[in-house]
Amino acid sequence: MKNLNLIEAIIKYRSTIGIIGLIVVLYFSEPTILSIPIGFFIMLIGVSFRGWSSGYINKDNELATQGPYSLTRNPLYFGNFILGTGIAFAAHNIYAYIICFVFYFLFFPFLIIIENRRLKGKFGKEYETWSKNLNTFFPKIKRIKDSQFNISFYMKNREYKVFYFSLLIIAFFVIKYLIKLKS
Repeated sequence: MKNLNLIEAIIKYRSTIGIIGLIVVLYFSEPTILSIPIGFFIMLIGVSFRGWSSGYINKDNELATQGPYSLTRNPLYFGNFILGTGIAFAAHNIYAYIICFVFYFLFFPFLIIIENRRLKGKFGKEYETWSKNLNTFFPKIKRIKDSQFNISFYMKNREYKVFYFSLLIIAFFVIKYLIKLKS
């Protein structure tokens, strides 16, 4: 129980640390004419995976097992990882990759531990049965168990904000690249 409290304390500050990390990435970024569109494409894959996932999750009310949740237990975290990789690629700087990977490997394993314990406590046997055939993070390539994507879940989870956030970051890279061209 003591370890769980430490983990929760670390996780509590992940957003603040993430924002600081992003500011450092943006500051040191050296975007290029190729890194921006390729990075944006990678970001869109992450945003799309997150968006697809959010249309299946009715947080704390039912266990999501369909769509991307039939491929991995943590599709939102996987989408975040792809999104972060796209940001690092667009930034075109080794520090961006280091910050991205350190952030994900520092926080996401702990988030997954907490999430697994919470879901197991809430959904018991249903969670155990569902989770035993899935990877924790990377999706298994197999036939997708699909029910219908629920746009109201997507809106309730405010996933559209991630897309807007991604556009803002790419706009920053474009502006920084254009300023570099002028000088």
